[in-house]
Amino acid sequence: MKSEHAGVLTSFRSLPPTASSLLSNPVSLPMSAGFNHPLTHGYSTQSQHTGRLFSIACAVFVCVIGLVQAQDQGTQTGAPQGPDPNAPWPEAERKGLRPKRTGPAAPPSSAPKTLSTTPTAPESQPPKPAPEMLSAPAPVLQPPKVTKHEISASADFLLGEGTVTVPAGFSLAQAGGFGAQPIVNDADRESTYFGATLSYSFGQAWYFDFGYANGSSSGSIDYDAGGGVSVPSDFTLDDDWYQAYVRYTFPQLRGKRLSAYLRAGVSYVQADLTVESVFPGQGLYEQTDETTDLLGNLGFGVAYSVYSGRRLRIGLQMEGEGFYGTRSQDSAEALPQAGISFPSASIDNTLYGGIGRATVRLEYRLGQSGLFKIFLDAGGQLKYTIINYDSTGSFSEDSFDETLWGPYVKIGLRYAF
Repeated sequence: MKSEHAGVLTSFRSLPPTASSLLSNPVSLPMSAGFNHPLTHGYSTQSQHTGRLFSIACAVFVCVIGLVQAQDQGTQTGAPQGPDPNAPWPEAERKGLRPKRTGPAAPPSSAPKTLSTTPTAPESQPPKPAPEMLSAPAPVLQPPKVTKHEISASADFLLGEGTVTVPAGFSLAQAGGFGAQPIVNDADRESTYFGATLSYSFGQAWYFDFGYANGSSSGSIDYDAGGGVSVPSDFTLDDDWYQAYVRYTFPQLRGKRLSAYLRAGVSYVQADLTVESVFPGQGLYEQTDETTDLLGNLGFGVAYSVYSGRRLRIGLQMEGEGFYGTRSQDSAEALPQAGISFPSASIDNTLYGGIGRATVRLEYRLGQSGLFKIFLDAGGQLKYTIINYDSTGSFSEDSFDETLWGPYVKIGLRYAF
């Protein structure tokens, strides 16, 4: 009986755990086993029916336990409880015995997720600052700083021509020789003048100007020796000018198109005049004249800017000056070949006149600060002088004029600090 029960249990342990498998394979016991088994020999028929019922009950119990365990495992793992009754049979679909399923197929689990194409509003972000342009800075001039002092140095040149007075016979007439009479000759001349000026300013309103100029003139005349005798002669004139001025510029006009100044000063002039000629019957004739002028000057200047750029400035200038003063001359004459020298005669004169100058100024700033400036003046100059002689002389007129005109150029450098 024990072996029979063990065989039933072993057969049930080998069954699949699903309920469908247990129901589709009912337990079948060998009905003849109990009759031939030695342990059942001698039992009654009732006892045999009782054992069979016990075996069936055990089998049913084991099946129920298997169904309960299978249901518990499916609930825990989420496995399907059974096949979908509506699902088509794959074999029937393949053979055409059952129509294929028309419903939407489930997407495979490995299919990529479909991204939503619905546009989303972009997140608001603060506006970005405009990128700065990469560019090299222009040579811009620094704004001029306030300065109190200024110094300047300049050089000028005049190529002129005109007339000059040449006195003659004053020494001969004073000695009573040859019956000579003093006369004044007008001579044409050609001149060159080189000059230099140094200026200093405090407050850039009051300026102090110091100038020097050297002139050289030459020409030829028909020398009137008196008695109706006219002798061709050559002369040279060298003069040195020393000048000092005080100049005032109007601060309210500084930096504007129109500017002006006034100035006053003195001039000290030394000149040497030499005349050489050949007198008939007397040989070589020489005359030397040493002249000293002391003048007072009063002038003005007006400038107008026609163009003003970052560095270059172009302007028109007009300057005028009047002067008045005295002249002292020591005139000496001699006949070197004859060995005769006459004592010198003193001649006193008064003179007055004016100088006018018109130029175009080009001024260029150096460096970024613009404190250094180089300038160039180009134009023309005219000088006119009236010289008065003592009317007690034998000549008919007592006033003579001298002229000088020509192109004028000036170049200089200014520095403010």
